[in-house]
Amino acid sequence: MVRKRQHRRRRASGRSASSRDAARKVSAGRIILALVTVLALGFVVVLAWAGVGAARALPHVERAQQVASGLDMQSVLAGDTSQVDELQNELSAARSSTSGPVWRLAEGIPWVGPQFSATRTLTETLDDLASGGLATAADAGEGVDSLMPVDGQIDVAGMGALNVQVESALESVTEARSRLATIEPASVVTPLREGTAQVDGLLAEIEPTLAGTSLATSLLPGFLGADGERQHLLLLQNNAEWRSQGGIIGSVIELTATDGQIEFTDQAPGASFDRSEEAITPLEFDTELIYGDRPARYMQNPTMIPEFAEAAQVATAFWKEDRGGDPTGVISIDPVTLSYMLEATGPLELPTGDTLSSENAVELLLNEAYLRYEDPADQDLFFSVAAEAVFDALLSDDVDPVMAVQAITRAVEERRLLVWSADEDERALLEDTAVAGAMPASDEDSTAFGVYLNDGTGAKLDYYMAAGSSVQWCTDSTASVRLTLRNDAPEDIRDYPDYLLGTSEEETSSGVPRGITRTLTYVYLPEGAELSSNAGDAQLAGQHGGRNVYEWTTELAPGESATLDLQASTSTGPELELISTPVLNEVEVAPEC
Repeated sequence: MVRKRQHRRRRASGRSASSRDAARKVSAGRIILALVTVLALGFVVVLAWAGVGAARALPHVERAQQVASGLDMQSVLAGDTSQVDELQNELSAARSSTSGPVWRLAEGIPWVGPQFSATRTLTETLDDLASGGLATAADAGEGVDSLMPVDGQIDVAGMGALNVQVESALESVTEARSRLATIEPASVVTPLREGTAQVDGLLAEIEPTLAGTSLATSLLPGFLGADGERQHLLLLQNNAEWRSQGGIIGSVIELTATDGQIEFTDQAPGASFDRSEEAITPLEFDTELIYGDRPARYMQNPTMIPEFAEAAQVATAFWKEDRGGDPTGVISIDPVTLSYMLEATGPLELPTGDTLSSENAVELLLNEAYLRYEDPADQDLFFSVAAEAVFDALLSDDVDPVMAVQAITRAVEERRLLVWSADEDERALLEDTAVAGAMPASDEDSTAFGVYLNDGTGAKLDYYMAAGSSVQWCTDSTASVRLTLRNDAPEDIRDYPDYLLGTSEEETSSGVPRGITRTLTYVYLPEGAELSSNAGDAQLAGQHGGRNVYEWTTELAPGESATLDLQASTSTGPELELISTPVLNEVEVAPEC
């Protein structure tokens, strides 16, 4: 009996353990279910709460987007804060609804999280930009007047104060673009992706203007004689006869600057300088290998050199030899730049009775003058008088400062305005900017080509020429460049004046038939790149700074065109760049692989 009771107890004891295990499992399941339910409800609450915040923010974001897309930077840089104020108010309201711990939790939820994160980043970036960079730019705009002369003198001290504000605004814009770059386009929905791209596009337009103004306000005080008298040469390039940097040097003006006071102290046509029997100053070995000594034997030719720093020093050597003095800086512009500046000054009356305006400056200076005046000396004089009139107007009190800054910025972006300084600190400011006029440079981030055009006739027929070039990747390591030239001269061009055609009878001095254009084009491959296609009609001319250079010579009659395609294998960076001679007439071309 004792054993039986024990047996029963053992069986009873076994049933109790099993029940307890089952109970534990049920309890654990309930806990897990409760946790899942709580988490699910938490997700729902978080999403709902964040969704409410997003709904509240949406009208403000949409309005801010409308204001941003219509933002008039001309007005902002003129000191008008109305748009910036409205932008700040809308974004501040949106930001308050897209922040906090609940919103941060929503950012961690799979798939939807990146949408909330991108919304917050976009809103915060715009809010910081509006209250920082754009507001500072508007404040700086109120001081842009310090860039403009008063009684012929520029306030160089005020320019230094303006530089601090412009630098701050530029830093804010650059930081905003960096933050927007953290938003991965593939991870967000289309409206957010498009909104981010729109804002970045707006900043991409603002950034060059601020960068140009920053450079100007950094460079100009010293350049304008804040620390003592400075002499500079102003080179007026003539795009009717191509050179690598734009055109031949048609005229040279000496500027003297003292504490912001600018005077024209001397001037001479480029053709008036004596031809040097040998190079006026030694050229770089690679430069002479490609172009011979021609850039340093004629004052009209230094701009054949695609490195403006070297071209400026050659031009300075010519001036010192012929006119004396000690220029410490060189500025180069063309008639297109003058036309941009005329938008800020308005039309000008010339001593000749002509009205010079932004609409007719290029035609009047680069074509009409050759048809009107037979004597080249009269043509050069007309060119100089027109340029001096524009600069006199710029130094007057009746100039729109914002439009003047925009004109200069546009000219710099198109590489029509170039600057060199003998001062080491000023050269450091110019380095790596478009205004320095340097040759294309490739690195781990970029692959850069160069296309430089030079007239081979001595004519002024490039007024009628059109040119275009572009590059694209064919493979990860092969890029294609295409160049097209087209002669748009009228059919009766042979009847035009000899000087315009560069002839005395039926041929130019280089043997080109009357009315035909000859162009020597130099295509610069990236450093270390090798041609991977047939060179066609181009020939290897040599190397310039580690870049293989191909020369392509064309002769075109009116209505004719020619195209060159080259492919190059390169191991440099992924971003493609192309530097080319600024011309009057562009041709749109697309490379082929």
